[in-house]
Amino acid sequence: MKNWKLSRKVTLGITLIVIICMSMLYVTSNRILKELIKKSEHSHMKSSLTAQTALIEEYVTRQEEILTSYSKTPAVRELLKDVNNPEKFSYAQKYTEYYYSGLDNWEGIYIGEWDTHCIVHSDTKYIGRVYRQGEPLKALQDAMISRNGLYNTGIIVSPATQKLILSMYCPVFDEDEKTIIGYVGGGPYVESLEKILYKLQSEEDTAKYYMINVQTGMYIFADDEDLIATQIEDERLLNIIDIIKDGKASGEVKYKSKKGNQIANYQYIDEHGWAVISIDSEKNIYATANKNMLVLAEICIIFVLVISILSFIMIFFSMKPLAYIEEAIINLSNLKLQKNEKLDSWIDTKSEVGKIATAMNSLYGTMSNIVNTLSDCSSSLNDTAVAMQNSSNVLISCISDNAQATTAFAERAEEINCAVDKVDTEIVEIAKVVSGVEERIKQGNAHSGQLLHKVEQMQELANDTLKNTKVQIAANQNEIEKAIGELQSLMRIDEMASQILDITSQTNLLSLNASIEAARAGDAGKGFAVVAGEIGNLAASSSETATQIQDICNETKKNISHVQSCFDQIILFLQSDVQMQFAEFAQATKDYYNSIRDMQMIISDIAQASEIFAQTVQNIQTQIRDVSNVPDTQNIKSQDIVDKAKKTEETAEAMTVIVSKNKENANAISGIVDLFS
Repeated sequence: MKNWKLSRKVTLGITLIVIICMSMLYVTSNRILKELIKKSEHSHMKSSLTAQTALIEEYVTRQEEILTSYSKTPAVRELLKDVNNPEKFSYAQKYTEYYYSGLDNWEGIYIGEWDTHCIVHSDTKYIGRVYRQGEPLKALQDAMISRNGLYNTGIIVSPATQKLILSMYCPVFDEDEKTIIGYVGGGPYVESLEKILYKLQSEEDTAKYYMINVQTGMYIFADDEDLIATQIEDERLLNIIDIIKDGKASGEVKYKSKKGNQIANYQYIDEHGWAVISIDSEKNIYATANKNMLVLAEICIIFVLVISILSFIMIFFSMKPLAYIEEAIINLSNLKLQKNEKLDSWIDTKSEVGKIATAMNSLYGTMSNIVNTLSDCSSSLNDTAVAMQNSSNVLISCISDNAQATTAFAERAEEINCAVDKVDTEIVEIAKVVSGVEERIKQGNAHSGQLLHKVEQMQELANDTLKNTKVQIAANQNEIEKAIGELQSLMRIDEMASQILDITSQTNLLSLNASIEAARAGDAGKGFAVVAGEIGNLAASSSETATQIQDICNETKKNISHVQSCFDQIILFLQSDVQMQFAEFAQATKDYYNSIRDMQMIISDIAQASEIFAQTVQNIQTQIRDVSNVPDTQNIKSQDIVDKAKKTEETAEAMTVIVSKNKENANAISGIVDLFS
């Protein structure tokens, strides 16, 4: 990527940022939208189930009202009060047939006596039949009495048509509204209810709906018609029946299967003992959510592509001026100071490109000035170089003449050689004296070194002795204090003697009391009196012994005090006299050591100076010998030497001027260099 252009890098960075942001947006939206759609689908399933339940209840209520209205017809009541009246029978039969013709999809409607003997029926072939006898009759009568109104037995398979019907019975009361004189019965086919329910289902609805009888465990409705009116064997539905029987009238149940997770919603109609159930897979329920997520992913990808393309176009046109700047910098790196006219429109603008263009324009001006200045300095340096070359030629000529003059002057040095020989002789004598002094200095330096070593040993010995003395005094003092402390423990003997005296005092008192009690006891207490007397004697003896112990302890205290005073004086003497003398001796040794070391340094300095002096004398002697070896020379005019020297001085002044000018040129070049900082 180091070789990529900036526009590509920025575009790639923006694309990556957009991809990350879109991914985060997709993940967040996916999660939120999925939850919303899940809730919406669950709510839709529950709403659909609630709507179906409401339709069922409304349908049943309407059918019940139809039968109730029929039971309250005067013709029905009049016929039941006078069953054998042909006119009333004829009128009731015609009315029943007319009433039945207005009903939608009913199996039939009839009037029966209290013993279920049918006396009027919408289909005349059923007149005269008895529907129930024995226990079934008793159960039906009890149910109608307990309801005191219409009794809905639920959806059953009709014995006549073998179809599902809603079987209903409604008692007919006499004018007192209490005495039951008969009943009416009938029921609609459930097919009409099934059609109504299926109208609620959309074409995209993939759920399977069931209507079951919780009490009997049989199917009322099912997508598979073969299951209708059969016993339920589906584990899911049986589980829901158990949940309903446990008291939960509605809810949602999830199942796991090999085909995927499934969700079942149910609602129980307690009045009739029915339950409406819808079951669908999560895949079908969330199909819309997954489809929407796919659409959202496609939209995000399209947005990423559009943003990347637009970013590249925008960056391309925004980076175009940088290409002009790049071209100008490359030209400048190739030492081409020609300005790029494409940057003129950007000069003195406030944008980043404008600031760079302005700086480049200023740089062009500065570089042009630098080149001009360097050109001038180069010309000046060339001129001064020619002048210096001419001056050098003059100096070479003068130096050659001075060499000849020096050679001539050397030829007159015979007289100088005689004087030099004498000086050489004197220098030899001085060298011998210096050698002797140097030898003495070396011996003194050696003796001082030995003395310094011995003083250093004495100082170390004094310091060690002082340190050992301090340690020994401290150790002795600790031992003495410890011994005095142990002797102080004898004081406890005095305390114990005092305790013995207290005990003997109490023992005497006890002996006295015992003697008194023995005297009171008479002959019986004589033995006790002897014991009391012995105890008194023992107490007296103990008291005398304790007193002697106290006297010994007091004497011991005085001796301990005297010993402690002696030890204190010894310690004080060691600390104030012996230790101080060792300290003074150590300090004196240290001062002596420092003095000898200073003396040795002075001797060392003298030795170095003597060595330098000897070397200097030797050098003078060598130079004198060199001068003495110069051969005889011829006479030379001194005026020629003066003229040559004057000419050399003039040439040197000219070179000074040239050097000054070169210095100015150097300062100018230095100023140019400072501009690049």
